Formats: sequence, structure tokens, C-alpha cells
Amino acid sequence: MGSSNFGYPRRRAQGFDFNRLSLLVAVLEKRLGLGLETEDIFVNVAGGIKIEDPAADLAVCAVIASSFKEQVVMPKTVVLGEVGLSGEIRSIAQVLTRINEAWKLGFKHCILPKNSCQNLNFNKSEMEIIPVVNLKEALGIILNPAVKQS
Repeated sequence: MGSSNFGYPRRRAQGFDFNRLSLLVAVLEKRLGLGLETEDIFVNVAGGIKIEDPAADLAVCAVIASSFKEQVVMPKTVVLGEVGLSGEIRSIAQVLTRINEAWKLGFKHCILPKNSCQNLNFNKSEMEIIPVVNLKEALGIILNPAVKQS
């Protein structure tokens, strides 16, 4: 991400839906007041894969906000959630499968929609499950340097 030298900022997405990216940028501007209107934004999914799962929305918002605010995303954190137009974090499918895989890969924290945490039977004490309701709350945790950075 960087300031545009042109009258119209560039938005590019490789491996992620461009229209979805535009929507997420609009939500970040409207609901969080981020001044992204003059910023070039590039999203690239490594490895040549295409992500169509809306559960990646919150992660994309986190990296855009991280770059804009020049703050590091909380290390060893998996971020899952669909972002709605009003900034709410919507529930996702296959929560337990996703958490188990993240745990196997060594993640220590998991940011999840609060609605997806209901009846969640995850007993691995090595991973902290952090339920969130909206984008502001989620980014406050993900980008907050005061949160433990294990």
C-alpha cells in the first residue's frame, strides 16, 4: 500500500476477488474512518491460488489496516470472519476444522466471529480463541501492541 501519485488510486487483487476488495475498502473507510481514498492497495495471494471463501475478509481488512497504520498484525494469529457492510463480523462454516488446522500449523491465537464460537468444542489450551463482533473490535485486538505477542 502506498499513496497514489495519480488522480485515481490503484486497486489490484491477485487471487482475491476485486469486487470484494472494493467492498472491504469501502467498509474500512466508512466504519473505521481510514483515509484510503488516496492510497494504492494491492492484495496478492501467494502460491497462485484463488481465495473465494468469505472467511478471508477479516484477514484482508487486517492487512490493509496494518499497512495503512504501519502497525504489525499480532504474531501467530489466524484471523477468520466474513465482514458485512455495517462492519459486523459474520459467522463462518467449518470453524472447528479451521481451528484444528491452524493449531497444527503452530498458531497461538484465533480471532473468530462471536456467533461462530457458540457450541465450539475446542479443548487445546495452547490456542487462545478470541471472539469478536465487529471490525473495530477485531482490529483493535489484531493491531494492538499491548496484546500479548507470543
